[in-house]
Amino acid sequence: MKHIVIGTSGHIDHGKSALVKALTGTDPDRFKEEKSRGITIDLGFAHYIWKDSLDVSFVDVPGHERFVHNMLAGVGGIQILILAIAADGGVMPQTKEHLHICNLLGIKQGIVVITRCDLADEEMIELVEEEAAELVQSTFLEDMPVLKTSAITGDGLEALREEIARQAELLSDDFRSDAFRLPVDRSFTLKGFGTVVTGTVLSGKANLKDYLVLFPEERPLKVRGFQVHQAATEEILAGQRSAINLSGVHKEEVLRGNQISLPGQLVKTSVIEVEMSIIPEKTDILKNRSKIRFFSTAQEVTGRVYTSKDFDPASTDLQYIQIRLEEP
Repeated sequence: MKHIVIGTSGHIDHGKSALVKALTGTDPDRFKEEKSRGITIDLGFAHYIWKDSLDVSFVDVPGHERFVHNMLAGVGGIQILILAIAADGGVMPQTKEHLHICNLLGIKQGIVVITRCDLADEEMIELVEEEAAELVQSTFLEDMPVLKTSAITGDGLEALREEIARQAELLSDDFRSDAFRLPVDRSFTLKGFGTVVTGTVLSGKANLKDYLVLFPEERPLKVRGFQVHQAATEEILAGQRSAINLSGVHKEEVLRGNQISLPGQLVKTSVIEVEMSIIPEKTDILKNRSKIRFFSTAQEVTGRVYTSKDFDPASTDLQYIQIRLEEP
């Protein structure tokens, strides 16, 4: 069975969580506050099996600008993006911001989904389709499908499942043979089990007999068990949403953004040289020694940017900079 991870993105209240629930039968909003307020605050997860051959995992991310750090923690491991745009709302600020982020992350495949079509007439839906086509120009979504859906009536959901399956066939499997790497996005205690951490396996695979290490501390881990979608398994693979049951470690000792790997497969650093581009809306704000928040998969670290004398803060072209982080 093939395993893929899909991420939602888009503005707050544009129907991302409702769409995931309609596709999977699982409400990705986990917290009481999310359900009472009707907004997603942190990452949510759900999945379905397609025709016994494709395991589709969803990472549902917040759309509110205050929770963009949580959104970033979720999209680092996705392979296919769903950009949700409400038929009764159109393109909004976080629609643009999320698309910019995912474009910079190098995601290659995705689907533009017009949601809540039961709340708009055909003229409004056509207007939103035009806005979406303009928005995705010069991004990885430019030539990708645009589908119209309703989580209430079910319209368009089967076509969306079909498109997900089609795109899954196009995904490269090269990353599955790389070093094992799982960035932690949740750490919690489960009664009767102890500490459990979850994340998306970005690459490689791990067996229960393997000797796992927590980075950047390089701390050895004692593994009690693996689970994928609440089912115990002997092995976890790239493209799977996975849970690892640990012994001898408290949940507070494993932080969001820590990475689990095999000995010698990861190198920790506090100095990174990057190829960078600035999105058009944010030019002229980055200067030498600017303080920044640096995101790598689920990890967030503060640091400073160091530029050369040739650096042009007004340019959107690719440029090289050095980032020095306050933590490894």
